[in-house]
Amino acid sequence: MTLSQALSVIRQQPPTGSARRLFLACGFQPLHLLTFLKAQLGVRFPGASIGVETGLYGDLEGTLAIAARSGTDTAVVVEWSDLDPRLGLRSSGGWGPSVEQDILATCRDRCARLLAALSELASRVPVALAGPSLAVPLFGHTAGWQLGAAEAELQLLAARFFADAARLDNVAVLRLSRLAALSAEGARLDGKMELAAGFPYSLDHASALSLQLVKLLYPPTPMKGLITDLDDTLWSGIIGEVGASEVSWRLDDRAQIHGLFQQQLRQLSETGALLAIVSKNEPAVVDEALRRTDLYVPKDAFFPVRAGWNPKSQAVAEVLAAWNVGPESVVFIDDSPMELEEVRTAFPAMTCLRFPANNAGKALELFTELRDLFGKRTVQAEDRLRQTSIRANAEFAQARTADGGFVRSLQGRISFDGTKDADNKRLLELINKTNQFNLNGVRLSEGEWRKNLATGDSIVTGISYEDKFGPLGVIGVVAGTLTGKHLTVSAWVLSCRAFSRRIEHHTFDYLFRSTGAHTITLSFRPTERNHPLRQFLQEFGLAADGPRELSLSRDDFERVGAGLPHVVSSDGPLSRPRPHPGSGQ
Repeated sequence: MTLSQALSVIRQQPPTGSARRLFLACGFQPLHLLTFLKAQLGVRFPGASIGVETGLYGDLEGTLAIAARSGTDTAVVVEWSDLDPRLGLRSSGGWGPSVEQDILATCRDRCARLLAALSELASRVPVALAGPSLAVPLFGHTAGWQLGAAEAELQLLAARFFADAARLDNVAVLRLSRLAALSAEGARLDGKMELAAGFPYSLDHASALSLQLVKLLYPPTPMKGLITDLDDTLWSGIIGEVGASEVSWRLDDRAQIHGLFQQQLRQLSETGALLAIVSKNEPAVVDEALRRTDLYVPKDAFFPVRAGWNPKSQAVAEVLAAWNVGPESVVFIDDSPMELEEVRTAFPAMTCLRFPANNAGKALELFTELRDLFGKRTVQAEDRLRQTSIRANAEFAQARTADGGFVRSLQGRISFDGTKDADNKRLLELINKTNQFNLNGVRLSEGEWRKNLATGDSIVTGISYEDKFGPLGVIGVVAGTLTGKHLTVSAWVLSCRAFSRRIEHHTFDYLFRSTGAHTITLSFRPTERNHPLRQFLQEFGLAADGPRELSLSRDDFERVGAGLPHVVSSDGPLSRPRPHPGSGQ
């Protein structure tokens, strides 16, 4: 983005409306970095009113304290001069061998103090942290092509600082190698601007840095599932021609790029991504190949496996139905441009990517893109359960088809946890990812979520479930405010993995009993995909046909919601449930 483009984006931002606020904490004059941040926020949140606060020049530690008091999502940019002013161009402290150890000692002390300030800041708001991206042009006594011991020690100090910062909850640290792909190191410093105005960056570098900071603070929602082809994709060779024992993914066979793909798929599976196979092959031959013990990704990591001769778009539709996931959350990979186009035509919202079997460089670019599409800040316990629960759901669907009155036989156990823990990432993740049973489709930033939880009258409860088919983990969230005997629910989501088990009915029951509320009001708004929620509300005579506040009394609920099937337990400050006649307690 050029400066003129950034200014154009800013001019188009509305002065009022939904607000998006950011605090930029840096020790230098923010100038053009501030401009690019406003523009990138406008691109990320179109239609929002954008505001960016800044702090004190030359005092990053003091600015971090101001940011903590502001309670605003914060982007922190650390440069070498923040660790010791003598490492910047505007200092007159000298850089000779006589002061090298003193500079290093100052940097150690400053790193410790900045880390403490970051920890305090991150306990209140989400933080994006960028490390020194400029070279240290004047520190050290060796020739420019030689790394001196003092400079190496300085880099080690910085690396330790950012490693410690990356371990802090709520801090996302910028990967400098990704920044280097967008901004060459030799073109980052604008010495003239640094000396004249205290702003050290070239325009191109300020633009690249602002883009990465916004991505760190407000990353796109990770993809949920990946569907892959087999021949010349998961492995090299056509299995129908050479047989299951002859397809390869080994370095010795010049097929290592397929082995790397398998290893990445295994990594994605371990972090909760759903994997499936769609292949035009005989099912028995595919099954034989997938039983090979030298596969880098185990057979049971894939569900479902669809092998046959029907159009791939039909098989993809079957996978989506088995997962109960929309195409916009799925990546399809195939080596055939024709197959990709067929699936893309059937599912325009799906991300369809070609596997470049004969181009290692392009394949590595694909792997980088997949990392971006599926990357997560943290891996939750529920992520590791996801593939297992999808299989269990398939068994659940078969049992439900065979016996319509089976819900009581599930031996279901629901746990409600009303603890207001801002560090519980799973609850916010559910609110921002769930579509079908979603009260209003509202997405929240981590900062907004923390502010809501800090309000005295706010309530939140996480909902966990397991039954004879296995545990589903935390599959639901309710959040709102309690005023006297009236509960207003601003967010309510339930994972599609938990449908058809009457968990939502138990949730109403729990909310009435644990809060003592006489009435629950739902801040409802229809979305393109929340039809399951609307159907549920219609059971209670609530007309969910437009944005409105929907109210349900306790008496009206109990006339419809009697005879609940599962065993219920609870924890946290909402834990005041009384036994329900039909709850099995």
